[in-house]
Amino acid sequence: MSTMHALPVVNKISFKNILFLADFTESSQGAMAYAVGFANHFGAQVYPAHACDPIILTETAAPNILDEVEENSRRRLNALAKQNNFNGTPLFARGPVAEAVPKWIAEHGIDLIVMGTHGRHGLKHLLMGSVAEAIFRNATCPVLTVGPHVTARPSHDFKAENILFPTDLGAHAEFATQYALSIAQESRAQVTFMHVVSLEDAFQRDRTELVADSYKKLETLVPAEAKKWCKPEMVVEVGDTVKELLGFAETERPDMILLGLPAGKKFNGGFHSSVTYNLVAGAPCPVLTVRDVLND
Repeated sequence: MSTMHALPVVNKISFKNILFLADFTESSQGAMAYAVGFANHFGAQVYPAHACDPIILTETAAPNILDEVEENSRRRLNALAKQNNFNGTPLFARGPVAEAVPKWIAEHGIDLIVMGTHGRHGLKHLLMGSVAEAIFRNATCPVLTVGPHVTARPSHDFKAENILFPTDLGAHAEFATQYALSIAQESRAQVTFMHVVSLEDAFQRDRTELVADSYKKLETLVPAEAKKWCKPEMVVEVGDTVKELLGFAETERPDMILLGLPAGKKFNGGFHSSVTYNLVAGAPCPVLTVRDVLND
């Protein structure tokens, strides 16, 4: 593992073009509230978007009515945009959402994607397999996912007063820290930096030494200037990563979890067993994933 150095400055990060992936379900309403909340807070445009996938549709509809289904989806998307006064152009594509998203990002300068899930069926549809992996893997911008256990919704704008920033202390931690501290500075939020030492590591090495070393590495992530306006909390636990993070989130109820992804993250073909998937599936708040594009 490479040695981390304290970041000299906190770069101001803002969102100007938000892509809201709509599927016209109740869970979409929750995700839309966060898309609008972020847009109001940062003065951003919201582009409502929907991809009508023929492969998925043919599971429940005969091929000869696909055109009708597509037209209906277009009408619903346009109605959604009009009803909510979105200032971004409604974006529609026929085909897999994983293919449409990179094009939308490039064409409209998207710097944040917001998407929701709807219970276990929706979770499998949206967050398992190639669709989710492609979005998390290929999106050159952060992705905000509103999972099935998120009940709170912003009434106007979104202000994160308490941010949980879990990190494995890998090379991508410094990149993700910029987002965590920038968003925290925007809202004068409390940030909790958290690392979980695996049981395997704890069995192989001295536990006390591992925990102390982890605290030191967490401290190096925070620039001195950030400590003038932010009092970061450092937390190190030993155990199962997902269980410890979700347990902390259930107790402390952060407004948002910010999770950094390494460059080229492929989830080793098992997205459903990854930390990212399980955090999104079980977190009581939205999860903002940030991929380290600088080290691609």
